[in-house]
Amino acid sequence: MISGRSAPVRTRIVPKASHGPVSAARPVSQAGTFTGLRRTLAPLFGFAAGSAFSATSRRAASTETKPAERVKSLIQEHDVIMFSKTTCPFCNQAKDALTEAGSKFVVVELDELPAEEGAAMQDAFEEMTGARTVPRVFVRGECLGGCDDVLALQDEGELTKVLGGKSFQLQRSEEEWLSMLDARQYRVLRQQGTEPPGSHEYDRFMPQKGYFACGACGLPLYSASSKFRSNCGWPVFKTCYFSEDAGGCHVGTVSEFGGLEIVCNRCASHLGHVFFDAFKPDNPNGERH
Repeated sequence: MISGRSAPVRTRIVPKASHGPVSAARPVSQAGTFTGLRRTLAPLFGFAAGSAFSATSRRAASTETKPAERVKSLIQEHDVIMFSKTTCPFCNQAKDALTEAGSKFVVVELDELPAEEGAAMQDAFEEMTGARTVPRVFVRGECLGGCDDVLALQDEGELTKVLGGKSFQLQRSEEEWLSMLDARQYRVLRQQGTEPPGSHEYDRFMPQKGYFACGACGLPLYSASSKFRSNCGWPVFKTCYFSEDAGGCHVGTVSEFGGLEIVCNRCASHLGHVFFDAFKPDNPNGERH
């Protein structure tokens, strides 16, 4: 019950489907302590800590418990929860996908609430995830995304693993990151900051063996042999690690205005940008991370 309202927030538990799902020497670089501009898009798959977006001014009137607080409470109370509308075909597709994956999940139908209350909850989604559309699916406190995100994971055979807590992605709150990283690391890795060119100790460091790891979660990103000399002022690499556990490259990309950001595919921390201007016989793609 949202205090001050006459109607409760109704949830419906969808039971789990009975048929079951188908289905060394180490120069540890704080990779991610170099280039970056502030991210303008939401994180991949909604797993990563996202940027805060401006909320619209609409709010549910005369409520003692703010809609955003109620939404966060519901998300924390249930491992898998979907905010939906009964008349939305995309919501129904997402429900079917979660059911086929063998997941037990809770559904909150916003169109069964007072109109201003449902709208205020959607405003809360925009603050939290950058989108106010439904469905909004949350798994263990993190936003999985909408219908397209759920169906994409289903097509890739990853949905069951994500729902079952076996995802490769590492999920930590921003409070946890703040406690683990110093101010400089947090600004670059979690807030897409930029260090002055030539300021990092690994700019000219050229090891013969070992690897460079994510400065936030420690995931190996680049081998020592992938690093090459450059006059740009930041450490640069031409190839990243690839593994089945990661579902591909350990480094992911996020398109943004004027560039292509690179992020750690395990914790979504900012690593810098990738450019395609370093063509050599041993670097046919011209990649410069």
